[in-house]
Amino acid sequence: MSKYNETEYDLFSRLFILDEFSEKKLDILSKQNISIVGVGGIGCPLSQYLISSGIKNLLLVDGDTVEKSNLNRQILFNNDDINKKKVEVAKEKLSKINPSSKINIFNKNIDSKNIDVLSNSKIIVDATDDWKTSKLLNEFCVKNSINFIFSSVVKHDLQIILFDNTQRKKHLCLNCIFPNKEYANLPRCETVGISGISAGLAGLISAQKILNFSLNLRNETNLLTIFDGKQLDVDNIVVNSKHDCYLKSIQS
Repeated sequence: MSKYNETEYDLFSRLFILDEFSEKKLDILSKQNISIVGVGGIGCPLSQYLISSGIKNLLLVDGDTVEKSNLNRQILFNNDDINKKKVEVAKEKLSKINPSSKINIFNKNIDSKNIDVLSNSKIIVDATDDWKTSKLLNEFCVKNSINFIFSSVVKHDLQIILFDNTQRKKHLCLNCIFPNKEYANLPRCETVGISGISAGLAGLISAQKILNFSLNLRNETNLLTIFDGKQLDVDNIVVNSKHDCYLKSIQS
């Protein structure tokens, strides 16, 4: 007898046909605690497809309200949501996809004083457009052995990677790949623009990486996915630890 109620069984009925989405596999997904920092162009489709794929426990983190300029890419929102808190609107709409899901919200932007709200996460996704926050999340995840996904879009260009921080003897982190990035010099969506379609693709790819990692469908560690959303060119590049990364000693 299925442990899923009628609503859930109908929701996941097509997934159950796939070998990788048996009820046993969905049980694994339902026990994952995923935190999404940034409920924007990446975080909206990411959260929607995680809930639709069997993830039940989400923490949504964002201190912003919905603006008109968000609507071309942040697919959970519409004109009726203008000036409302993003996390509250997102929770309401995601809960309607699967009412059995447990969606918690934190209506503040992450900083060094409140970052402990993420401590119970199995995976933290950085879906912000802010390098200072990205570095903070990276360091927090390394120190606390929490798996970390960096998901970024600028213009049409995507960069996404999952770091397995539970493998303490095999250090690799965001600082290893981008050790000299200066926050002030990085392009941001508000200055160089962003394709709504590319942001959506980043959310979908990030969701698939979470499923691949959680269900052992494909090795995602040490693999930087670079995608040109306009030309539809994709590369998966194997990356290695930086021998003098300042976070390496913390993890060893």
